[in-house]
Amino acid sequence: MVVIWSKEQDQLHKRNGESPFVPKDFLDGSNFQRLYQGHGEPRRVSAKGLAESFTCAVNAFVQHYWTCREDFEITADHQVEGSGHLALDEMSPKWHDDLVDHYGVGTDPEAVMKLYTSATMVVVRRVFKNCSLEPDGTVYPPGAELPSGLQPGHLGRPMALASTDEVGQATRMLFRLFQCPENIPGVNYDEFIQSDIAAWTGRKPVHFFERKPFYRALNCALSQDAPNVLKALMGIIMDMNFFINSSKHKGGVFYSGVGLGESMDIVKVGAKLRMPRFLSTTTEIRFAKSRIADKVGAALLVVRVPEGFWGAKSIKSFSSCPEEEETIFCAHALFEVERISSFKVQGKEVARIDLIALDKYDAIQYEPSAYPGGVPTDLQVESAEADATLSHRHLEEDQE
Repeated sequence: MVVIWSKEQDQLHKRNGESPFVPKDFLDGSNFQRLYQGHGEPRRVSAKGLAESFTCAVNAFVQHYWTCREDFEITADHQVEGSGHLALDEMSPKWHDDLVDHYGVGTDPEAVMKLYTSATMVVVRRVFKNCSLEPDGTVYPPGAELPSGLQPGHLGRPMALASTDEVGQATRMLFRLFQCPENIPGVNYDEFIQSDIAAWTGRKPVHFFERKPFYRALNCALSQDAPNVLKALMGIIMDMNFFINSSKHKGGVFYSGVGLGESMDIVKVGAKLRMPRFLSTTTEIRFAKSRIADKVGAALLVVRVPEGFWGAKSIKSFSSCPEEEETIFCAHALFEVERISSFKVQGKEVARIDLIALDKYDAIQYEPSAYPGGVPTDLQVESAEADATLSHRHLEEDQE
């Protein structure tokens, strides 16, 4: 499989929040659709295609925008040719075989979703936007801020840097995960990534590696519409969408605590909006409320799903927290805003956004009678106790 590296990226990368909405029509011109080429018919992915996708994805997570030279072939040891990094040495040398032996990727229809909901970690590259390094290792411009304890090029987030990218130093220092670096002081990034990096003698971007949950890295790539990573992930995404669409949903009312960031501005009653990431929801308000704290553009989504809906699936049977009665929506799911209100969580005003789930391509029309009633009042939402017992995956939900 060949990964074609590209710099094209929509202005979406400028938005903050871990779960930004996009307008309905965003899909048509997105990098996602250019690669996915979906038209309403889910497509199965071969075992070979899935293995290649995982191989490319693990490398794309760590390699992203570090080189744009084209036609990077996957080598026999499952590395991207010429990647030249050390971060993957930290991973199990048998990770590729484990995908088949442990998770059943390519043989078990549930395998990719099970891996998505697992504690699997991947290595990602983080690049600083506020400074660069001189050839002698000093910081440019002089006096530029870097977190104490930083070891450029090493694996490990500096202790002085908050674990979330939504607040504090990280918002000033780091490009968002899978954002194309640009305007770095003292570096012409286009020239840098087109060069033989090993022979580059000018100023260099400052970077480090860190681990992120696999599901988190995947969703960041979707939310940022990042072409390089999506190219590698597309087999995985197609397989997940195929699994989600393999049966129709019984319907119901579901909740999700998210950070919409600046995309809150496009949330209007009657608007049709997409959620690029795989959106996880629960039947329990208390679990959803537990995920709202400290998010940028914090909101509680209340989603009504019609009986017989195609585009969402219950994954309770293998979720790491089965009591949540988790339902997951396909990538770029479409919703219509019914109502906007607010309630308080620990004295903080939080938006409540009531949605109805629509067919992803807005082609299948569901009768109003297919949608459930029984939506809680704002007072009931506010009085519901947040649950502090969260799965390993959801504890990370607000961290980019």
